[in-house]
Amino acid sequence: MKDVVKTAKPQGNPTRPRRRRRNLSLYYLMIITVCILIFLVLSRTVFFNINEYLVSGNKLYADDTILEAGNLRYGRNMYGINIEKTEQKIKDTLVYVEDVNLKRKLPDKFVVEVTEAKAYACVEYDNRYAIITKSGRYLETEQLDARAGLMLIKGMELKDVALAQDFASKDDTKKTIILELLNAISETCDGKITEIDITDRTNISMVYDNRITIDFGSSLDYDYKLRYITAIIEENLDPDEEGTIIYHSSAAGASFIKKEDILQNEADREAQLNAPEPENTDENAEESEND
Repeated sequence: MKDVVKTAKPQGNPTRPRRRRRNLSLYYLMIITVCILIFLVLSRTVFFNINEYLVSGNKLYADDTILEAGNLRYGRNMYGINIEKTEQKIKDTLVYVEDVNLKRKLPDKFVVEVTEAKAYACVEYDNRYAIITKSGRYLETEQLDARAGLMLIKGMELKDVALAQDFASKDDTKKTIILELLNAISETCDGKITEIDITDRTNISMVYDNRITIDFGSSLDYDYKLRYITAIIEENLDPDEEGTIIYHSSAAGASFIKKEDILQNEADREAQLNAPEPENTDENAEESEND
C-alpha cells in the first residue's frame, strides 16, 4: 500500500503583498514630499517672518540706517533674504562698515553684527589725500589736507581712487609692501610710525613718533628690521631723543646719528660751500712768484 503525499494548494498570488507594500511606500513617500513642499512654501510666506532685528557693533551709524542699507524690513521672511548679497550691499552703501555678519535666529529674529571701519593711514596722491583702513580700503578721498593723528604715506602712485574700494597702485609691488608694513607696524609699534615714504621701494624711509627718521632700506626682512629698530628706539634712546637711524644689515646692525650732529654737519657743509674764495691780489701773486 502506497502512502499518498498531499501537497498544499497555492493560496492566492504571492506577489500581491509585495506590490501592496510597494504601493504603500510610494504613497507615504508622496505624502512626505507634499508635506515638505508645503512646509517650504509656508516657511517663505507665513512662517519665519522677522519681528525683531538685533543690531550690534555700530556706533557711527544708527540701526535704522544699517537696516535700510540692506533693505531689511520688519515682516520680511528671513529665508527670502540672500545673506551674502545683503552683507555686500551694506558694505558698499555704508563706507565706514568694514564687515557685517547676518544670521537668522529662529523663529522671528534676525541678527546683524557690524564691524565698523577705522581710519588707519592717510595716503598722499596728486596733491590730495585719501583716508584708508589697515586693509587698504578707502574711507575718504579728495581731502585737501593730511589728517592729523594718522600715519602719512607718500609715494604710493595711487590709481582708480574710489570710496569703499580697495586702494590700488600703478606699482603693484608697492601695494603689497605697504599692506605688509601696515600689518607689521600694528603688531610691533602701533601708533608710533607717523610717516612712510615709499617713493623708492628699494630705499624706504619712515618717521618714528615725529622725531626719529629711519633709513629702512628695502622691504626685505621688513618684520625683523621693524622689531630690531623699534627695540633700539625704546630701549637705548631717551624718550625725547631726535635724530636718524640708518639700518645697514642683519650683521652690521644699525647706527644712530643725533639731530644736533646732523645739523652741525649740514652747517659745516653749508659754510664750506659759501666760503669766499681767496682774492687773487698782487701781493698774493708776488708771494706765489717768490715761493
